[in-house]
Amino acid sequence: MKKRGLAILIAVLGVLCVVCGALLLQGNSTPVTAEPTPSSTVEATPSPAPAETPEPVRSQPETEEPYVSPIDFASLQAQNPDIYGWLRIPGTEFDFPLVQRQGDDSFYLTHDSDGNESSAGAIFTESAYNSTTMEDPVTVAYGHQMHAGTMFGKLQETYSQENALEDYGEVIVYLPEKELHYQVFAAVPYDNRHILYNYDCTDSRRFNAFLNSIYEVREIGAQFASDVTVSTGDKVLVLSTCLAGNSQRRYLVLAVCQAEIE
Repeated sequence: MKKRGLAILIAVLGVLCVVCGALLLQGNSTPVTAEPTPSSTVEATPSPAPAETPEPVRSQPETEEPYVSPIDFASLQAQNPDIYGWLRIPGTEFDFPLVQRQGDDSFYLTHDSDGNESSAGAIFTESAYNSTTMEDPVTVAYGHQMHAGTMFGKLQETYSQENALEDYGEVIVYLPEKELHYQVFAAVPYDNRHILYNYDCTDSRRFNAFLNSIYEVREIGAQFASDVTVSTGDKVLVLSTCLAGNSQRRYLVLAVCQAEIE
């Protein structure tokens, strides 16, 4: 019996030793951290932010300088509101204001461009037939053939010279808002018919009929520019005065508008 009891005691002691050893090992061991399992999802590489597109540089539209007339119309019209334009023929003494009196087309036969009484009159157009815009198919400007050479007194003398249409071929009309450049194409003696009364030049057939009446002139002193053409739709300026030595006839200088500067 003593031997069996001893054996049991030894067995119990052995179990205790095993348990104690296990407890000691557990207390001194370092916990093992499990390695994370790689994820099967691949992280997306962030895309770079799109570069900002610069705003296109908008060039400012070029603004044309407004037309400035070399003629001081403000001062002229303050003196006489009938002044609407200025006639100039480079290389000559022809340098005059253009006037028009509404409702009284004979006024400037006996008044100067300031509105004062004068036998020399002024260079004028008729309100019954022409506007002051120079947009009519034919505009007729009248002036006396003064023996002293004033007004249109030297018109016939000037354009009867050899090469006159080349030397004095340009006629300029200044308006407050633009200028018109004309080229002389004819200078002729003519009868005394009223051009714009007899020819309604807003009608192309009548316009051409008037031009034909000019080109048909075969008198001495008639001159034509062979290199200048005139056709329907053109704007024609006629300078009209009395024929030297015969006040019952007229002398005309005709020019066609070839350029407008605004």
